[in-house]
Amino acid sequence: MSLPARQLPEYRSEKCLNCDTPLEKEDKFCHQCGQINSKKRLSLNDFFSEFLSNFISYDSRIWRTISGILFQPGKVTKEYCAGRRKQYANPFRFFLTVSIVFFLMGQTILNWDDDFGTFVSSFNKGFAEGRGNLSDKAALQDLIKQRDSLEAAGNAAGSKAISRVIETLQGTVTDSLKTTTYLTEAELDEKNYFSKYLEQTSDYKKHAENNPEMSITQALEDLGHERNGLNISRYRKALRFNDLEERPYQIVEMIVPKIPLFLFFFAPVISLFLWLIYMRRPFNFMEHLVFTFHVFTFFFLSLFVLLGIVGLSFGFIGWKWPAIIILGICGPIYFYKAMRKFYSQSRIKTILKFLFLNFVFFLLFMFSAGLFIVGSVFIGA
Repeated sequence: MSLPARQLPEYRSEKCLNCDTPLEKEDKFCHQCGQINSKKRLSLNDFFSEFLSNFISYDSRIWRTISGILFQPGKVTKEYCAGRRKQYANPFRFFLTVSIVFFLMGQTILNWDDDFGTFVSSFNKGFAEGRGNLSDKAALQDLIKQRDSLEAAGNAAGSKAISRVIETLQGTVTDSLKTTTYLTEAELDEKNYFSKYLEQTSDYKKHAENNPEMSITQALEDLGHERNGLNISRYRKALRFNDLEERPYQIVEMIVPKIPLFLFFFAPVISLFLWLIYMRRPFNFMEHLVFTFHVFTFFFLSLFVLLGIVGLSFGFIGWKWPAIIILGICGPIYFYKAMRKFYSQSRIKTILKFLFLNFVFFLLFMFSAGLFIVGSVFIGA
């Protein structure tokens, strides 16, 4: 096989042009820094040849890493920790790359899905409002006519049944027309901080529900409350509460883009628990960390595959539940098999440690997600 022009003997130097390390004519590469031993000036052909060679080399490592992580649980970690690292991508850098791509893709899909959801919500809201107006006016009048007709026909039982429906509907209409009373700022100031916060937020929620067209400034004027930073902040939090009540799936949309951040900070903690439960095994903390990053990378790679399948089949609308179901089944199976392959322990020991780690991870994730949601609603501006 012929050598590239830059590696031919006539172009070799007696020292490395990068680090000045002395070299022999037989040295194709510098044994200190790895650069090609060549004093040939760079040509266009050399540039593209090296670019293509490096790209193919890097690309093969990427695909070998992806296929190994996806289809051979624990194998990439075992080989990487055994020293066979040249053929695989760096686990930390690869995890960061995949998580960043997931974050960008997740934001795009959620924004697109939210736009469609907003359209559907607006349509449903308009339909519901139209239906409500119909109930308040036309439906009530129709029921009264039907009751009168049944009474005229001598059908006492039917007339009585419709009368009960009319009473219920009239009560609902009456309740909806009642004027809601709100506490004044002076009345709120007489309460302790905790009671004031709860009652003020409750009043603001009711006011926002009854006056959705008002801005925060207009709402505070309507309530007779001072337009200071505290009242504006609490009214904004009330709006968030109402929004979450109307669209609870937003909680998922709030958490999903933050999953890469959660997992990145979880990795050392999970690795610490792995180190504790495998303390008698010949693994150090960094090897446990490599295992954790590879498992988390599988999570993102499987989501990419799932999103691709869902997107090609029926679009991204409704992708969340298939993702939750498939990952809820495949994720634990993969984690168990990766533990069996990498740590090479019996099934019973692996199952017990697997259950313990899943419990720890669940508690950590729920605690972090809860803190994030509470912070977003109560603390965020």
